[in-house]
Amino acid sequence: MTLEKLITEVQNVIQDNAWTDAMITTLLNRGLVVVASGIILPEKYQLTPPLPDLYATDTVTTELLSGICDLPDDFNRDLVQVVNSDNEDIKRYDSFRKFLLEHPEKDSGDVRVCARHGNRLLYRDIPTVQESLTVHYYRDPDELESSDDEPDCIPLVVQKPLLVGYACSQIFNMIEDGIEGQKINTAFWNNEFTQGIINLGILVGHDAEPDYYQDYTERIAG
Repeated sequence: MTLEKLITEVQNVIQDNAWTDAMITTLLNRGLVVVASGIILPEKYQLTPPLPDLYATDTVTTELLSGICDLPDDFNRDLVQVVNSDNEDIKRYDSFRKFLLEHPEKDSGDVRVCARHGNRLLYRDIPTVQESLTVHYYRDPDELESSDDEPDCIPLVVQKPLLVGYACSQIFNMIEDGIEGQKINTAFWNNEFTQGIINLGILVGHDAEPDYYQDYTERIAG
């Protein structure tokens, strides 16, 4: 669906001229990032898989005497692999804490192991000269800007429930603020979005074992 069609879908639902195209576009793009970043599936504590079309590679450069460097600016989630300039795989820790416990020292040498913490890459050993590492990851989605832009990274069949559902749920949550009892429209579009997330998990599938989390705190800490 094009941005123009997505905006029209939202306008047809909310029937409120106070919400401009620009305001709706902001919400649609926010929903796009939310979906790309991963949502914990209802009652499963299982994170939705990454969107295949957002797979990317880029290079990062080690910093002298540091042991830590920034990941690419468009990094969104899932550091899949790290390789050195000889195309050798660098051992990657999924647990940042385990990495620090097992490699507290900062010896000089070639990079042997690494771990992600937020949008940064930690590594041991520390090269005495700058070294380029190739990182494989999933990037941020492209923003919807022009009327004919499409969120191609999301399967077409779930674009409406996910993006329109997200935008409408956010809008109705504000419109229905202060209403006593259940926010009927908010609840309806929250459900549409949730069903879209469930269907996305089925459509995309996991390339390996899915990630499980106890709560959002654990998800954010990763």
